[in-house]
Amino acid sequence: MIRPRFFRPDVELGLKALVGAVTIGVFLVTFAWGYEQRRQAQEWRETACTWRAADLARTAPFVARDVDARSACGRLDALGVSLQATGILSY
Repeated sequence: MIRPRFFRPDVELGLKALVGAVTIGVFLVTFAWGYEQRRQAQEWRETACTWRAADLARTAPFVARDVDARSACGRLDALGVSLQATGILSY
């Protein structure tokens, strides 16, 4: 990387510390970004489950009588109803 005695020892130590801090910072920023993406994906999944449960309650009220918005995904799983893509992107 850097040849010994290229800089003064205190400058080399500072540069190594800076490189180490930048490396750790990049890792932490990447980790935080991934965590935020996962949180948003879970939020969108819960929203989709709530909408699907509301649609199910509207079309078949006897099946989804006690659908709770907090546990919409769990209730849909218990009923055996899955979230399926509809429209242009469905395969």
